[in-house]
Amino acid sequence: MRPRILKALAYPRILMRANLDAGECPHNLSFNAAHEECQQCEQGEECHWLNCNDEFTVVSQKRMETLYESLLFCIDYVDAHCTHASDNVRRCACESCHWVRGAHRVASDYRYVRRSH
Repeated sequence: MRPRILKALAYPRILMRANLDAGECPHNLSFNAAHEECQQCEQGEECHWLNCNDEFTVVSQKRMETLYESLLFCIDYVDAHCTHASDNVRRCACESCHWVRGAHRVASDYRYVRRSH
């Protein structure tokens, strides 16, 4: 399950990076919970997620439950992105909608494995 979740987290990471505006950020997208600007920023959740889950952190060593929670956050994020684009996630063939459907399957498989152990 770990490799599947890690692989699934790659697409939302790319999408978030593409949608965050570094020009608006006084910290150049380096989230710091102690900074008031970060606490009040509209990009705060995504920026915080990226800083905790970028390819330079030790994501692969995080607890499975933490990775699963990251996946759920990403499902909500990408689904909202699709909704904003007026896509129907169940039928649309775009990359984001396709990712949401696949990510739901990974999350469901993880819940099944977790229950059976």
